Amino acid sequence: MVRDPKLTASAIVARNSLSFIENLFALNEARQPLVIVSDEAFARTLTGMDIDRCIIPDAETGWFTERHPLIRDDRPAQVTYTSGTEGKPKGIVLTYSNLADAADRIIDQMDLTPEVREYVGVPATYSFGMGRIRAISAVGGHAYLPPRGFDPLELSRMLQSGEVNSLSAVPTLLRIILNAPDVIGDAGKKLRWMEIGSQFMSGAEKRAVRDLFPNARIVQHYGLTEASRSSFLRISEVPDEYLESVGKAVGATEVGITTAGRIRIRGPHVARWRFDADELADLVGRDGWLETSDLGHIKDGYLYYDGRADDLINTGGVKINPDLLELRIAERLGLGGKVVVAKVPDALRGEGVLVAAESMDLAADRLHSVAAKALKEMGVNAGDALHVRVMPALPRTATGKPLRRSLTEEFVQANEAAAADPDVDHAAAPIPDNVQAFFRQFFPGRNVGPEDSFETMGGDSLSYIHFSLRFEERFGPLPSGWEALTVAQLEQCRTPVRANSWRRLESATLTRAFFMICIVALHLDTFVYSKNWGAAYFLFMLCGYSVMRFQWPEISRTGNVSTIFGTIVRVAIPTFMVVVAMQLWARTFEPKPPLLISNWFDPEQYHVAYYYFAEIYMQLLLIVAALLAIPKVRELFRSHPMGSSTALMIIAIIISWQVERVWDTNYLYHRTPIWYLWTVGAGMLIASVRDLRDRVFAMVVVTAAVVEHHGLTSASAYITGGVALLLFVPEISVPAWVKTIVAEIAASSMFMYLSHYQVKSLVIRLFHGPMPWFSLFAAIGFGIVFARIYNWADQGVRTFARAHWKRDRLPPSGPDRLLVH
Repeated sequence: MVRDPKLTASAIVARNSLSFIENLFALNEARQPLVIVSDEAFARTLTGMDIDRCIIPDAETGWFTERHPLIRDDRPAQVTYTSGTEGKPKGIVLTYSNLADAADRIIDQMDLTPEVREYVGVPATYSFGMGRIRAISAVGGHAYLPPRGFDPLELSRMLQSGEVNSLSAVPTLLRIILNAPDVIGDAGKKLRWMEIGSQFMSGAEKRAVRDLFPNARIVQHYGLTEASRSSFLRISEVPDEYLESVGKAVGATEVGITTAGRIRIRGPHVARWRFDADELADLVGRDGWLETSDLGHIKDGYLYYDGRADDLINTGGVKINPDLLELRIAERLGLGGKVVVAKVPDALRGEGVLVAAESMDLAADRLHSVAAKALKEMGVNAGDALHVRVMPALPRTATGKPLRRSLTEEFVQANEAAAADPDVDHAAAPIPDNVQAFFRQFFPGRNVGPEDSFETMGGDSLSYIHFSLRFEERFGPLPSGWEALTVAQLEQCRTPVRANSWRRLESATLTRAFFMICIVALHLDTFVYSKNWGAAYFLFMLCGYSVMRFQWPEISRTGNVSTIFGTIVRVAIPTFMVVVAMQLWARTFEPKPPLLISNWFDPEQYHVAYYYFAEIYMQLLLIVAALLAIPKVRELFRSHPMGSSTALMIIAIIISWQVERVWDTNYLYHRTPIWYLWTVGAGMLIASVRDLRDRVFAMVVVTAAVVEHHGLTSASAYITGGVALLLFVPEISVPAWVKTIVAEIAASSMFMYLSHYQVKSLVIRLFHGPMPWFSLFAAIGFGIVFARIYNWADQGVRTFARAHWKRDRLPPSGPDRLLVH
């Protein structure tokens, strides 16, 4: 087959329905390649192919009775985006001949006839489900799509009445039946055919299935989307000694094991290409072998599946197959299919073991005891590297495969939430059990009394989100205006922490996260939120808003603006570090970016990295600090905060006009604090409002300034929309998990900004193309990780430095005050 330089395909939204199947066959018969997508929005993001239309199937279920012969053309039939179990999405290109070969071997191994009437227990949108329907249709049989998904009661009734005589299911679904075999009872004798999908299943479980359906030809397959049905095991016929295997390769298919112990596959059913960004990339080597991420071995010609390489747990040098451990634990607890094992970080052993069980009444200590014994039998004395969770429901894919990675991520997040501050070394600092101890960990080395507050401790907008998120995880929801409450008052506000409770999400946090994502998405070519931009202007408004809300009360009381310098330092250090790291990597020295003044010079002269947004942010703070350091200015803001803020806006706009008349900064893209200073005044005005009349006044003034600056554009709509939220809907109630996600993004927005171009470069290197949406989510994730690592290191350095200064009896002035944040 010669691959086309550009594939034209029709998109079809994945829906387990008759309409989906009918449309798929219609496209096949027209020899029109198709791509299965999750929704229309996903179809629009696809690159490397031209999408001529997007078909949205109806939701009707029931019997599919049409007959469609197999197509054997060696040309692209469909592109299926899959992540395997939990990996990175891949656009697998399957040809008609790939699909036909798999169907031929299904028909041969199961001896399918036109009499087959199958209860399709897996979605038709998956390779397994559609493969069944394709084979059944080819022999002239009928396939039934249950309206509520796999339903054992419905299956039993239809078997008893003779409506169905065949079943396709994954092990997870079959375990439901095995746990309650009486649901099927004698009806099981009427089943003639069964195919089982390629998840791990023990020999004992296969024997139990065989006993429950004694007259059926039962076949288990092993395969992947890119290599469907690579081996078959005839459970109904094979000797018991081979039931633990997944069978043999049949037809022209070959299976083997690499020197690294991974399963490899070759044959006419194996896809040859996948979409990698904008181009087709080879899936198989020159010798035609596809190397999988699955571990296995071959004995007596039978293939044995030993688990995914990514899932294997290495604890203290001992490797554990999570599938086998799940089986041992489930058998002892009588929870077949309801135990999932995942790897988690462990400082001593490298990797620990997390055992999660789906149950409403199982005691955690019982699960721990059973898991410890099972591990000991496997040669592992896990000790404190064993963790257990009892859950009402386990995370799974639509076909029932356990999402181990989700459990790992949840475990890590839960551990962080259990600590008052994840940036502190808890081996040295115990988890605080009161608010004052929490403050002391958040502000290390500082004296914290019962009358101190977040404001008096010098908290700013950058630490506000981080502080509130960790506080609520430890002590329950915070009240409005908590930043001004004393330690003693916050202690009285403590409430029981409920995992599923609702929390207050401030509009300032929501808009910070939203507009930073807009900026990053624009730079990564993910989407264009506005052709006129505007997100940076709003974030600079938040700069003024944050100064007035968090830092002004303490500045007004003491006359000391050092807290603003602390914020500047907090932005400057990571920005400087990233710039220097990038220049070292590129082996190119450009002096202005490390000095954080590159925004004042022609951007065409820079070739490595510069961050004008962070530079302007710091320069705006310097201007504000300089203004508020003047006693008369402080007095004006103290007595007339709204009038002073409005005056600052107007003066800044006038200065900007005058500067532009003598110095056209177009060549700099207007990247100067002079151009943006009015936004800081606007933010300070928004933070100064007290009642509805103030809010209306501020809305009118800021809207006028925005429209004057941007005109009637989408940018104005975005900015004024954010302003309206801050003024009229300062907070909303959301589920705790929503607040956690939004707050994490907002708290790491600066680090996301500093690293997103590097993430884009890395994605292009790895995938040979930009992958805009993947890059966006990767940038968000990397930004959060970057923020956590930096904050952890920063906290450690501050703690060490203050302890060192105390030992040497150095005065806590100068640098110590400068680093307050």
